[in-house]
Amino acid sequence: MFMLKDIHTHVIPALPGSAVVCVGCGPLPQVKGHFFSAGLHPWDVSGCDEDSFRNLDALLSMPDVPALGECGLDTLRGPSPDIQEKAFVRQFELSELHSKPMILHVVRAFERIIYLKKTLNPSQKWLIHGFRGGPEQARQLLGSGFLLSLGCSAREDTIRSLPRCSLLAETDGKCGIDEVISRIAVSLGMDFGDTERLIESNISDFFA
Repeated sequence: MFMLKDIHTHVIPALPGSAVVCVGCGPLPQVKGHFFSAGLHPWDVSGCDEDSFRNLDALLSMPDVPALGECGLDTLRGPSPDIQEKAFVRQFELSELHSKPMILHVVRAFERIIYLKKTLNPSQKWLIHGFRGGPEQARQLLGSGFLLSLGCSAREDTIRSLPRCSLLAETDGKCGIDEVISRIAVSLGMDFGDTERLIESNISDFFA
């Protein structure tokens, strides 16, 4: 997986094996050489039943699905926090069962997700995708054992504050990955190629 440089998108990339494509809980696209993440988005969990979790269980058994996600908590949209949290905990259990890291969607629920991580004590890595917060919030999350991925809306001061071993990039299907990597490189005063290789290495470590 060393070619991976986009940890989270909803668009199948032109170059197979360069991105992790989020497919929800439906059937995988019939394309070869790509990697996918499967999960139940917090906006959509009100209608989840046992079949939903069985489908997710089956998807996570596939070798081209190296991660669970996106799943998480969102206090601005979706069903009640209680419903979202129950679905999240079920997905955490599947993550542990299949030894697959989790890609998280978290909106105004950072205190709760920190609490859940401390309480559940996962063996798998948890990554918050599309992080747009400031350096202090980033430090708090990194200190609690989370990883963060940065997209086209990441703050420049946050980019500069992150340890280089913690830099991961994503498009979320909203821009080109080279645009994101270029922005990170400029913020850090690094060469584009060196930044790209650093991000590829960090994503590889995420799946190690």
